[in-house]
Amino acid sequence: MEKENIEKALTEVLKEIEEKKRKFKQSIDFIMVLRPRKNKSETPLDSVISLPNNVKEVKTCAFVDKDMITKANGVFSKTILKDDFQTFDKKAIRKLIKENDYFFAEASIMAQMAAKFGKQLTAANKMPNPKTNTIITPDMDLNAQSKKVENLVKINTKKSNAISIKVGNQDAKKESIIDNVMAIYSFVKSNLLNGDASIKHMYLKPTMGKKVPI
Repeated sequence: MEKENIEKALTEVLKEIEEKKRKFKQSIDFIMVLRPRKNKSETPLDSVISLPNNVKEVKTCAFVDKDMITKANGVFSKTILKDDFQTFDKKAIRKLIKENDYFFAEASIMAQMAAKFGKQLTAANKMPNPKTNTIITPDMDLNAQSKKVENLVKINTKKSNAISIKVGNQDAKKESIIDNVMAIYSFVKSNLLNGDASIKHMYLKPTMGKKVPI
């Protein structure tokens, strides 16, 4: 896929956004439709990658013990002390998960956190884990750890052959959106058994608008 083709599709998307103005800022999604897997050697994708450019403001929540609470309070959107775990029922946990994009956990209290929140966090695909750099310790630079998740996107084809990822919004620089698209495309292509041959369609799409083929 050439960058020129992405730019052509992006120009068409932005033109539609300009012609049909909405009362909110529209996002731009990159959609890839993959061909069905034909044999067992083609395992579904289940990965997290970091995009070159930030696409959204994320909300973070950290589960910590008393040794980290002061430090964590100035970094994460919300912090939950280990001693307060028992105050959360299933309804409160569901609300917590809905309100936050990423969850961090202090390594020393992972067992207690998992016992209380693990089932629902896992179901929501938001469980703290080393793959997303969301396991933290007192000696870490928490600001740096928090920044690492801002550009992360999840790619999962276990339940669907279609991948849809936000790559920017209508006010973002064209170059930033194009670079994000290329990063996703390159990663997916390199992890498909037959590379480009396993990709059926690719599109760019605004929040409220038509899909534009790339």
